Amino acid sequence: MFIKLGILFFLAVASWQDDVKQIDQQIEDLKDLQGKLRSSAQRNTNNAMRWQFQSENYLDARRAWDRVAADKQKIQELQDQIDDLNAKKQNILQEHGGKKSS
Repeated sequence: MFIKLGILFFLAVASWQDDVKQIDQQIEDLKDLQGKLRSSAQRNTNNAMRWQFQSENYLDARRAWDRVAADKQKIQELQDQIDDLNAKKQNILQEHGGKKSS
């Protein structure tokens, strides 16, 4: 009986700790994607700035500005997901007595 309770307790502890590790990994993945999108937005901004005053490249500049806006929108959506994951992680840690911060 005690062995079964010990195993169940160990599985419960391992389960929430695995959840926290998985959340941390998801946050890292989202931050990496954010970095790529920031680079893309910066590259498109640079191109748009260069092209906007060249009449033959005006449409390219407009498309680049549109891509910048789309990248910024995606970056914000990713940040919202990161914030939600951090809140979920904090809830798990509080439920299990942990005081680990993100």
